[in-house]
Amino acid sequence: MFLLALNRSIKFALQSFWRNIWLSLATIFIIFLTFLSINFIVSINAISDSAIAAVKEKIDVSVYFKPEVNENKISEIKSHLAILSQIKSIDYYSPDQNIAEFKKRHENDNLIQETLKELEGNPLGATLVVKAKNLDDYPEILKALDNPAYADLISEKSYDDNHLVISRINSVTDSIRRGAIIVSFIFIIIAVLIVFNTVRIALFTHQQEVSIMKLVGASNWFIRAPFIIESIFAGIVACLLSIGVIYLILSLVQPHLAAFFGGASFDIIGYFNHNFVFIFGGELLGIVFLNIVSSSLALGRYLDV
Repeated sequence: MFLLALNRSIKFALQSFWRNIWLSLATIFIIFLTFLSINFIVSINAISDSAIAAVKEKIDVSVYFKPEVNENKISEIKSHLAILSQIKSIDYYSPDQNIAEFKKRHENDNLIQETLKELEGNPLGATLVVKAKNLDDYPEILKALDNPAYADLISEKSYDDNHLVISRINSVTDSIRRGAIIVSFIFIIIAVLIVFNTVRIALFTHQQEVSIMKLVGASNWFIRAPFIIESIFAGIVACLLSIGVIYLILSLVQPHLAAFFGGASFDIIGYFNHNFVFIFGGELLGIVFLNIVSSSLALGRYLDV
């Protein structure tokens, strides 16, 4: 009995969909735009989080030692720093590693190459590259390196503070996110209104049939079902269309993101694949819920026959 009623409801919903095809397409289009705007927010969040992570990864304190400082003394300083709870990692680069890297970096500069050949010995000392667990930990690390005992050993400390870059990324993405949220909210309201009016128009064309069904004892849910199924169908079609378009856009954007992150691995398509059920499933459930609510509200007074 239930399957028979469900089959009739689906058949009635499809008939209503095709009878009001232009209104149905308008509903699908608005819901489709809603999906696009919401997923734009999701993409912005993923990109901004990765951009900030990439910037954070490049922040460190480079401690350059004088050439005459021996390795044992540097190991002692390294051990002292390693005790600090703020330290994430400490990498040691020997003078030979530093000069090799310097030569490689300036391999096309003949003047520098010739100058290095004229020098006796290695003019570069060892280096410690220190990374903190959090951005706010760097001042404490710099304070520890300001120990007077190290003054005669350290030739230079280099700290590339990227707080300003990170704050700018946050500021830009927050502005874009706020705009996208407003647009999404507008599309959601329009989608609800269109679904509401679509159901009302469909009910108007079937008003006599609904009245007859009520008079012969049909339950409210039996009458509601076709209209709710029609609105759910519109949401599913819009979701499937948005998935296709979103993946097409992501495939076009991906190469530009790779260039933006300087060749670092950031796969926006992989991000959506990994969170596919959470992103699209959640959005579909949300739209279906809104469609059911708007359909039920539109059906309200027609069922009080």
